[in-house]
Amino acid sequence: MRLTRPGFSASAMVLVLATSPAVAGDLSLWGDGSGTNNNDLLRASGDPCEHCVPNIPFEGDDPLAGFDWSLGLRAGMRDAGTGDGPGYVAIALPSITYTRETLRGGYDFGLAGEISHAFDGSDPRIGAISATAGGAYAVDELTVLDGRLNLSVSQDDPGGSDYASNVASAPLEVTGDVLFGASRDFGAFDVSARATAGRSVLGDTEYEDGTSSSNEYQNTTWFGGGARLGYKLTPGITAFFDAEADAEQYDTVSPSLLVDLDNVTYAGRAGLTARVDEMLELEGSIGLGYRDFEDAGVEDFTATLYDARATYRPDETLTITGAFTTTVSSPGQTSGAAAKREYAAAVDVAYQATPWLRLRADAGWSEAHYQGIDNDKYVWGGGLGADYLLNENTDLTADYSFERTETTPNPATDAHQVTLGVLLHR
Repeated sequence: MRLTRPGFSASAMVLVLATSPAVAGDLSLWGDGSGTNNNDLLRASGDPCEHCVPNIPFEGDDPLAGFDWSLGLRAGMRDAGTGDGPGYVAIALPSITYTRETLRGGYDFGLAGEISHAFDGSDPRIGAISATAGGAYAVDELTVLDGRLNLSVSQDDPGGSDYASNVASAPLEVTGDVLFGASRDFGAFDVSARATAGRSVLGDTEYEDGTSSSNEYQNTTWFGGGARLGYKLTPGITAFFDAEADAEQYDTVSPSLLVDLDNVTYAGRAGLTARVDEMLELEGSIGLGYRDFEDAGVEDFTATLYDARATYRPDETLTITGAFTTTVSSPGQTSGAAAKREYAAAVDVAYQATPWLRLRADAGWSEAHYQGIDNDKYVWGGGLGADYLLNENTDLTADYSFERTETTPNPATDAHQVTLGVLLHR
């Protein structure tokens, strides 16, 4: 990372002027700097300063700092595909962010939330509240340190496909994690390292008959680290190798397997990144993951890891992004499973049709396979949206989304949602 120093040109000019002799006959309001031709330097302490500026004028907001806020209010109809028919929902989406840039990096703070209320007699639900704080610091022109702290509180919709029909309230989940990273440019080589640690805690699941069940067996603590080595094949193409190891520890044994699912997951990937000006960015990799369970009674397993992403910006009005990911994670509430392996793909399109109209579209697909059982889960769907700029601080929004979920051997369910709303922002 190359640092620019805005004060260099002005400082150089001051140095030149200070070391250049005054030419006879030149008129300078401030004198020639000799100490014998400067009235403001020779004046008595009580005399007014003719050319001093007592108060430097304020010229607007700090260009290196930014504070933004927004509040989205939406209302619409949702059919979860459970056979109960459509229901009506209201959603609030508040957000606050603050960013500050410095000569050696910068930092930011953010707070966002999603609060929804279904008009079916149930209480309002906190879909998600998240807070984040992070920053980056350039030690020198070639070395950068960065870190981030995240905290989130979320609660699923009990009417979703992951929950039984008699669930009245899904568990509240609190997750926090911290990430640290360092990178250095060695010319043809780029080297980076990272470390992370976190904790996730789930509350009880409540049922319509007034009973509840504990989800303590899903509480986890994790920590790990990784490194990445890149080699510049050409100015726009870089080959890389990425390796990481992550440990996961559970509070209690699995109630369905009656064993400890503590594990360490190792992963290695090799791939290429490519960049064509500001228009196209590509990355693709393939690798292997291995999950090693501490309990000998649980079978270890390996998984092939495929990952790719692309960003296409032909001009300032159109942005297309796509990604394909492979993840190995905990099985969640799936009984009898030791781990989950998931493949997912997503595409997002944003088009600025006019200065006051923005169009959006997205599509996604995923399939999950569970270690230890034959159940599989398939999800695919998409959505359309539009934002109309009413004035400088107000947008009108309209959205439609569709999602089909199939968890074998159960039949598939289709969910539809239509919302209209307003977005107030700074």
